[in-house]
Amino acid sequence: MARRTKAGISYEWNGDEVKRRAERAAAMSSFEIGLIVEGQAKLLAPVDSGRLRSSITTVSGTGQRTRPKGKGADDTDLIDKPNDIKETHVGTPVFYGPYQEYGTVRASAQPFLRPALDMIKGRRLTVTETVAKNGRVRQEFGEYLTTNALFNQTNEAFTE
Repeated sequence: MARRTKAGISYEWNGDEVKRRAERAAAMSSFEIGLIVEGQAKLLAPVDSGRLRSSITTVSGTGQRTRPKGKGADDTDLIDKPNDIKETHVGTPVFYGPYQEYGTVRASAQPFLRPALDMIKGRRLTVTETVAKNGRVRQEFGEYLTTNALFNQTNEAFTE
């Protein structure tokens, strides 16, 4: 954040800081969207013992995660963390999850993860609202987005 002067106007470059904050906010928003997918997948999951439903969890590249909870929950049922901090995974580590999702030669598919994602994709407004209402986004960019701060920065640049 170096203060620079060009053509008699002094300004401050915050681009690197804004990029860093945007990456953190994107990671947080990704996790919140993952939570929506997780909730929908739990509603769609077939239930016998309840273990499949309770094992559906979300984990972000930043390490935020939900824990398995409910009937048959096993705290060791954790899915792998993505390598990219902007990614979020939603899934289940139970061995029969893929058989339920895709079916087998003997059993029909009872998909729950893909339809949950499709339902959320169809609700783009909800996802956009989730990102817009994200407290972390407001927290990270509040100083850049408020009218007063923008006016003060602009006014300050022209008074120097």
